[in-house]
Amino acid sequence: MHFYRWSVILTVAGISGGLFLTLLSGLYIMKPLVIDGEVIYFGFPLAWFVAGRKGLLVIGPWRYAFIWHGFLIDFIIYGLLTAAAVYLYFITITVGRKKQNNAAFFVLGIE
Repeated sequence: MHFYRWSVILTVAGISGGLFLTLLSGLYIMKPLVIDGEVIYFGFPLAWFVAGRKGLLVIGPWRYAFIWHGFLIDFIIYGLLTAAAVYLYFITITVGRKKQNNAAFFVLGIE
């Protein structure tokens, strides 16, 4: 496989896998104990979305915040992990094919 194809495949896998896994990590919910309100953090390993409301006697409306640096760091982490997994997958396929071809040549007596 040419270097250009490798780089395109790894880039597309890293971006799409990173985005998918980052959005999927938004299902991870953390609710810390807060005395006078309620706060919910979404995202893993870093929280990148926050929902909260305040009020001891009268509960106020929900307020939302998107944390860009948490989202970007999660995206980079998951993108690199996905690209590394795809790279290792293609390396093992290439090594397996070379072993198959060498075994076929050995059985046929071709050198």
